[in-house]
Amino acid sequence: MAQVKNRLTPFFENITFDREDNELILNFGPQHPSAHGQLRLMLHLQQEQIVKAHPDVGYLHRGMEKMAENMIYNEFMPTTDRMDYIASSSNNYGFALAVEKLIDVEVPRRAKVIRMMLLEINRLMSHLFWLSNNCTRHRCDDNFPLCFP
Repeated sequence: MAQVKNRLTPFFENITFDREDNELILNFGPQHPSAHGQLRLMLHLQQEQIVKAHPDVGYLHRGMEKMAENMIYNEFMPTTDRMDYIASSSNNYGFALAVEKLIDVEVPRRAKVIRMMLLEINRLMSHLFWLSNNCTRHRCDDNFPLCFP
C-alpha cells in the first residue's frame, strides 16, 4: 500500500512496510548533542531479542529537516527548542532569523536587544555546563555545584 502525502502525516519515501521475515530494524539513538558523546545503534531484532547491533559513533543527525518539510513556520518553532536543551535559544534565533529574512520582516530594536541578552545568557550556561562536566570527568567534583548554584 503506497503512502499518501498530506500535511497531517509525515511522508517517508524510503520505507517499505511489507517484509517477508520477522526481523525489525530499530534505530536506537542518537543521544543528545550536549551529552558526552554521540552514539547511534542500528539494532536488528527477532521478536524481542537483539540479533545484530551496528554502532555509529559521532552520529548527530536527528531528522529535524525532514520533520520541518511537513510543517509551517510557526509549527516548527517549538521543535527548534529540543535540538539542544542547554542553548535552545540559539537554535530558535537561527530559525527565526531565516524565516524573518524569507518573509522580509523588520524586527524592532528592543526585540533585537532582548534576543541578544538571552543568547548571551544561554552561551554562558553552555560554557558552565561544559566546565562542570569536564571537571566531573577529571574527578574534580567540587566544581559542579559551583557552576550550577
